[in-house]
Amino acid sequence: MSEPLTDAYVGGTGTPMVLFHGINGSWRIWRPVIPTLEQRHALFVPTLIGHRGGPELAAGPNGIRVIADDMENRMDKAGISRAHLVGNSLGGWLALEMAARGRGRSVVAFSPAGTYTSERDLRRIGTLLKVAKATAHRKSVARLMAKPRTRKVLLRSAMLRGDLIPAEDLAGMNEDLQACTMLDGLLASLRQTGPTRELAIAADCPVRIVWAERDRTIPYKRYGAPWREILPGAEFLTMPGIGHVPMYDDPALVTRTILEFTDRVDHPTTPPTTRRATEEPAE
Repeated sequence: MSEPLTDAYVGGTGTPMVLFHGINGSWRIWRPVIPTLEQRHALFVPTLIGHRGGPELAAGPNGIRVIADDMENRMDKAGISRAHLVGNSLGGWLALEMAARGRGRSVVAFSPAGTYTSERDLRRIGTLLKVAKATAHRKSVARLMAKPRTRKVLLRSAMLRGDLIPAEDLAGMNEDLQACTMLDGLLASLRQTGPTRELAIAADCPVRIVWAERDRTIPYKRYGAPWREILPGAEFLTMPGIGHVPMYDDPALVTRTILEFTDRVDHPTTPPTTRRATEEPAE
C-alpha cells in the first residue's frame, strides 16, 4: 500500500535550506540525506509542480520559469525569503534560477540541467527520460528491480549504486516516475527557448556546482561545461563514486559536500573540509 502523499517535507532547525529534486521524482529522493542536513538546517523539501504529490500543472510548454514562479509562491507561503538552495538535475537548474531571483543564501547544484551543446543533446536526453518512463510501467521490470544486483544494472544511467535503494523506497520512486506530468511540457519549452545562456546571480550568493565523474545521464562535457561560461564565479567540483542522482550512492559524501559549503556562508571563519577539484570535470 502506498504511503499518504504530502507535497513537502519540513523539519530541522538552523538557517533555512530548500532541497529541489530532479525530473520524474519527488521530495522523497532526498530521504538518505535529510537526517543529517536537518541537524544543521531548517529544511523545506518540496515536490515540484507537475510531479506526484506536488501542485497540478496546466498542459502546454512549461519551462523553468513556470516551475520557479510556483516555487517562489510556495516559499513565500512557508515564510522563507532566502535559503541555502540545493538541487539535483532539474532541481539544480531550479536552484540556480531561484538564486538569480534573489532567493538564495548559497547554491549547491548536483549536475544541474538546463544547458546542452547541440539539438542532438536535447533529443538524446528526451529519449532517455521517455524510455525510462515507459519502462516503469512494465511488470517484468518491477520484478527485476526487486533483485539488488539487477536493480544496480537497470538504474546505472541514473546512479552507481541502485542496489542500495531499500525495497520500500523503490515502489514509491517508480510511482513518482509514472505519475510525472512535467516532462513533455519541459522538453517542448526547451525546444522553443533553447538552453540557458545567461543567468545573473548576486555575488553574496556563492555557487558550488558538483558533477559526477562519470555522469551517464548528462555527461559534463556535453551538458555541464556551458555552466562555466554562464557562471564564471562558481566553484566546480568533480565527485567520484556517485552517479547523476547521488543521494543513495553516497549519502555521507553528498551531505559533506553541502554542509561544508553552507557552513562557509553561515560561519565565514570555518576552515574548508572538502577537497576541491583542481581539474576540469570529466566526461
